[in-house]
Amino acid sequence: MKGTLRLMSLNKLMKRCNNIFFFITLAGLTAFVSMISKAADSTNVSFQSQNKNHNYISISFGMGLNYCNNPSLNKFIETDVPNYIYIPNDQKISNFSTAIEFFGGVEIQVKKSFSVKPEYSYLLKTIRVSSNSDYQYDYNSSQPIVMLNYIFSQPNSFIKFGLGGGYSFNNLTRKVITNETNYSSSGGAVKFEGTYNAQLGKSAATYLSGFLIQTFSSDLKDDSGNYLVNLNNERVNLGSFGLGVRLGVEIFIF
Repeated sequence: MKGTLRLMSLNKLMKRCNNIFFFITLAGLTAFVSMISKAADSTNVSFQSQNKNHNYISISFGMGLNYCNNPSLNKFIETDVPNYIYIPNDQKISNFSTAIEFFGGVEIQVKKSFSVKPEYSYLLKTIRVSSNSDYQYDYNSSQPIVMLNYIFSQPNSFIKFGLGGGYSFNNLTRKVITNETNYSSSGGAVKFEGTYNAQLGKSAATYLSGFLIQTFSSDLKDDSGNYLVNLNNERVNLGSFGLGVRLGVEIFIF
């Protein structure tokens, strides 16, 4: 009994830490950008001067946090975990939770104020119920997206606002004690992103962005083609709305 209570307290603490970590990271990234911006002012060869007669191609990569929801999956979990209705509200799963993202992209400036950017991101997320460690839901999502960016050029930085769309390929693993069942789905995605590149050197810059993303998903099926359904016989999908931040590096070739 004491072990169960300790596990519940630990999971509760981890859930709170995830949310706190997201907002601390956002504040830290803002301070980091301010520091880098001051350092970039001393760069001898500015991005603006290099970009005057040459359009750029850039490569970006890094990682980020995505604070997103999964309403259909959450509804399934609420009917899948035994006695979920009797769990105290502060121990139930949150509507939104944090996922870790890794990303990379290639941007091609087609005009001074416009660019096209194919990118790829890989998302990882785990959902647990604090009062029942026998149940765990892990999913990952591969998201190729093409962004169209509007560029504001500054002496030692670029500010970009982009809108794009693509696709998501999703996998969900439902774990009950030692038993695992895998499901997959796919669907479209729409994304808006604001990006700030602060110059670090002749060709290097920070990549700091904030984004909103809406993904759509077909119904989850296992390898045999069986749909995942909740107790109300409703099919489950991984459609999601999220907001997040990214931090990385972007290399420019002029």
